[in-house]
Amino acid sequence: MDMTIEKLIPLSYPEREAIFMEFYTKLEDCDIVIAECSIQSTQVGFGLAHIRSKGKPIVILSIKGVGGEFATPGETYSNVDNMFVSEYDLGTLSKVLDDALEYMQPHIDKRFTMIFPAYLLAKVEEVAHKKKLPKAVFIRQLIEQELQKNS
Repeated sequence: MDMTIEKLIPLSYPEREAIFMEFYTKLEDCDIVIAECSIQSTQVGFGLAHIRSKGKPIVILSIKGVGGEFATPGETYSNVDNMFVSEYDLGTLSKVLDDALEYMQPHIDKRFTMIFPAYLLAKVEEVAHKKKLPKAVFIRQLIEQELQKNS
């Protein structure tokens, strides 16, 4: 979000709210959120809490040696499954991001097992074959379409 206080001040409350709601909608569409948290920010904290409530994986970074809300007790800290917190400096940023993305990979996609009646699975296999899609992709598309209709 490219926004400064100077751009926000002249806007009305509904205009500001629309900007922030659009930002949170975009956050929900992300596969992973990387937040630079060297400076404490209520807005960033709120955004992280919001995205955390949606089950999205989060990488929180802060500059090494800068204390604050997310200061880490060492190189890397994570007390929850889909969160990675680490310090960095300009020389280690690329390595820290690589490590964070590698750590987060299993948290980006979730596995879910379903049991289908034989007749239904046969139909799914038939349609997926016609569409030249794996069954899982076809089922995921159906679920996404249904969720889109209902939201």
